[in-house]
Amino acid sequence: MGKYEDRCYETLKKGRCIVKVSDKTYICPYCPPKKKQYYRYEDLLQHASGVGDSSSAKRRPIVKASHRALAKYLKKNHVPVVSSSKLSAQEDTPSGHDDDEKIVWPWTGIVVNILIQKSENGQSLGKSGSKLKDELIRKGFNPITVHPLRNYHGHSGTAVVEFQKDWQGLHHALSFENAYKADHHGKKDWSADTEVKYGLYAWVARADDYKSSSIIGEHLRQTRDLKTIPKLMEEEARKQDRLVSYLTNITGTKNKIDLYTAVQKCPCFNVSLPMDISSIDGSNITESEMGMYVDRSYEKLKNGKYIVKVSGETYSCPFCPQKKKPNYRYMDLVQHASAVANSSSARRTPIVKANHLALSKYLEKDLAPLVSSLKPVTQEDPLSGCDHDENGKHIVKASDETYTCPYCPEKKIYRYLDLVQHASGVGNSSSARRTPIMKANHLALAKYLEKGLVPLVSSLKPAAQEDPLSGCDHDEKIVWPWTGIVVNIPTRKSEDGRTVGESGSKLRDELIRRGFNPIRVRPLWNNCDHSGIAVVEFRKDWSGLHNALSFENAYEADHRGKKDWGANNDVKYGLYAWIARADDHKSSSIIGEHLRKTSDIKTISKLMEEEARKQDRLVSYLTNILETKNKHLKEMEAMCSVTSESLKVLMEEKDNLLQAYNKEINKTQQSARLHYQKVFSDHEKVKSQLESHRKDLELREVELEKREALIEGERKKLAEELEENVVQNSALRLAALEQKRADENLMQLAEDQKRQKEDLNNRIIQLEKQLDQKQALELEIEQLRGSMNVIRELGDEDDDIVLTIIEASFKELREKERELEDLEALNQTLIVSERKSNNELQEARKELINGLKEISSCANIGVKRMGELDNKPFLEAMKRRYNEELAEERAVELCSLWEEYLKDPNWHPFKRIKLEGEEYQEVIDNEDEKLKDLKDEMGNEVYKSVTSVINEINEYNPSGRYATSELWNYGEGRRASLQEGVEFLLNLWNATKGKRGMT
Repeated sequence: MGKYEDRCYETLKKGRCIVKVSDKTYICPYCPPKKKQYYRYEDLLQHASGVGDSSSAKRRPIVKASHRALAKYLKKNHVPVVSSSKLSAQEDTPSGHDDDEKIVWPWTGIVVNILIQKSENGQSLGKSGSKLKDELIRKGFNPITVHPLRNYHGHSGTAVVEFQKDWQGLHHALSFENAYKADHHGKKDWSADTEVKYGLYAWVARADDYKSSSIIGEHLRQTRDLKTIPKLMEEEARKQDRLVSYLTNITGTKNKIDLYTAVQKCPCFNVSLPMDISSIDGSNITESEMGMYVDRSYEKLKNGKYIVKVSGETYSCPFCPQKKKPNYRYMDLVQHASAVANSSSARRTPIVKANHLALSKYLEKDLAPLVSSLKPVTQEDPLSGCDHDENGKHIVKASDETYTCPYCPEKKIYRYLDLVQHASGVGNSSSARRTPIMKANHLALAKYLEKGLVPLVSSLKPAAQEDPLSGCDHDEKIVWPWTGIVVNIPTRKSEDGRTVGESGSKLRDELIRRGFNPIRVRPLWNNCDHSGIAVVEFRKDWSGLHNALSFENAYEADHRGKKDWGANNDVKYGLYAWIARADDHKSSSIIGEHLRKTSDIKTISKLMEEEARKQDRLVSYLTNILETKNKHLKEMEAMCSVTSESLKVLMEEKDNLLQAYNKEINKTQQSARLHYQKVFSDHEKVKSQLESHRKDLELREVELEKREALIEGERKKLAEELEENVVQNSALRLAALEQKRADENLMQLAEDQKRQKEDLNNRIIQLEKQLDQKQALELEIEQLRGSMNVIRELGDEDDDIVLTIIEASFKELREKERELEDLEALNQTLIVSERKSNNELQEARKELINGLKEISSCANIGVKRMGELDNKPFLEAMKRRYNEELAEERAVELCSLWEEYLKDPNWHPFKRIKLEGEEYQEVIDNEDEKLKDLKDEMGNEVYKSVTSVINEINEYNPSGRYATSELWNYGEGRRASLQEGVEFLLNLWNATKGKRGMT
């Protein structure tokens, strides 16, 4: 198999087999034509690896070896240029999947029917998760982990397979499901009503598995969630948009600061930023002169005298005062320039309006092609369909950092993140006090804030820019890390009597949607039952405290805080939540037990002191490093100054030495030039003399080489002739001896065969005579017995004559029986000798066949291999489909396959037909499936060749079913007799002897 695998691999490398059909589609060149299908790269690699590593007895070694070679070729020589891991950017959701179908997320596979066995203590044991994971990795599905599910009895025979959370993970999960479905081991096959199922069954977990009451459904509800593909794509797009916006804003701010610092430090920059235009008196131009001033400002903008573009997506207004210059996006700057230019306020001077008109013109005409996205926010109105005021507009942004809610009666001032949390909290509220119109308006506001009004600086600024501790008691003891408590979670009883409730992931997603950004939500369990309580973990920094306080305030605003939970009301509906403090930490309930295990109590002031201490240490450490670096820098500067002074002195000395060296070199070159001229003239004279002498020597050398070549050639010819004569003489002597021995053996064999044949004929004649005598004696004995019976019936018992006749008849009868016994013994002896002679003849026939194998001739008598399959019809059939080299390989494969079929004793493609009378005869069954497929695919010539071989095996070796050698008469197309073979040998020997006598 190894050699065949290497040969197939070399064939694939040379391009003799077609594998790649297009950029994304591939085919398997080793599967039958009827089963050809198109694959993607990963699917073809899984197919080749699966067939190559298959343990099924149906897979022949040739098929496994060829598919292993294909897998090796795909991994080493045909890796696609674009990696399949970039599916999110290059492909859509994996094809063949319903986008609206709910799938368990993170992507999860289910494996059932795992083989289990009972241990000594009665527990069920099965295959571990690591072994299942390694097996799936070998098949190319790349799972992260595999968790066997356990029940009260141990291993349940079921496991869940976790894949990556990205689109590549979904692709692997669907490939995992399709592979088992193709082997009829999918979910439908597992649910089919069959008695016994063998092997593993697997599929991807979906909504029905999530909602089931089995151990699979319980595990999925505790650790997973149900989502659709479009929902996941929207979440991922939102995360990417937020990240891109944040990085863009941070990059734009940093670039602006770096640009301003570089401009200030540049010594050649002597033009300051534009002066405050508002300080110029507006009475220097009139309204009629504004057009000229607009054109002049526009030309200055085109020539680059004013800086407008700060970075890739941030811009500034060069005509506003220095203190009021904020960073704008493109569309915001366009709106600002148009608003100032078209303002009717008396405060705007004509110069300011003209400058902003020029800026608006410059932005629209000269800077628009450089901007990647020119769609203003107003093109997409996320507030469409909501309640508007009389003017048809809502004011959301009050200033650069303050916002208001246009749908609340009390106009409070919010920061951006607070307004986002407020809008999300009201829009997703479950309180009955919130009307549907109010929820819809606030959801639209949240959407508008996220998509159309993202501030230039992201809400993820350092804690120093925002004060999340405003309104918080710094001496109050709070559980740290910041933790929230949620109570009154709905629970229900399961079939096994356990109390179950909502999973932590659902609560976490709900809180994230409301803008509280928790890290984790953990439901609390007591004695395997859901307690209806969960703890919410926030980040450990000040933004985490800010989110925790917003979380508490939102529930208090809905009258679902800690005080409302502690009120003596009869029935409470919905969730109640608050921040964990000292009393919760010290309580004896399940909440206190959990908090004491996982957290501590600290005050805000204490945390601020600890953070200040850490910052002081860091500042002192960095200060020491900075001082050390400055000291080292001063030392390096001093060393550089000393080195530069010494370098100047060395350069002057070098120049002086170089001048002196050049003078000496000039003098030396002049004296050397005169000496070289004298030497050159002497050299030319000697050279001419040597040249004439060399030519004479070359002529003599040529003559000597010619003579030596003639002598050497004659010597080689003589030596070669002597060697050839010796070899020919020895070969002739050996050939004569071998021929003589072969002639003697052939003559002796022919005489023995002739003598044995004559003896056999004589014995056959003798046996036939003895058989006739035996039959005559039997007939006489029967006649005597008949006559005795007649005499007994006719005569009396006292008749002496009758008794005498009977006695004489009995004597004669006994003598005849003795003769018959002697004849039977002689006949038996002749049969034994005939069998010996027949065995000797069979051995002689075998020797004759072996002798004729070594003699290659085109005569009528020869040796034929009965039951051996001819490769020529297969080769001719394959040449009609493939090129010459590939056709030869495929013909060898197909021929070897049918040789295996012919050797199979269980395959008997014959049927019995009735002839005239009651005789039956076996003929080829034309309805056999294998023969019909062969005839349809390969044609009549291959079919006739195979059926003739089947008939030969059935006639000459039906028990062994392998090819045998037989003496054959090619002229008449039948089996040759021994006499014909011997005569052929004698004629051949006589012809050879006559030729030798002639020579």
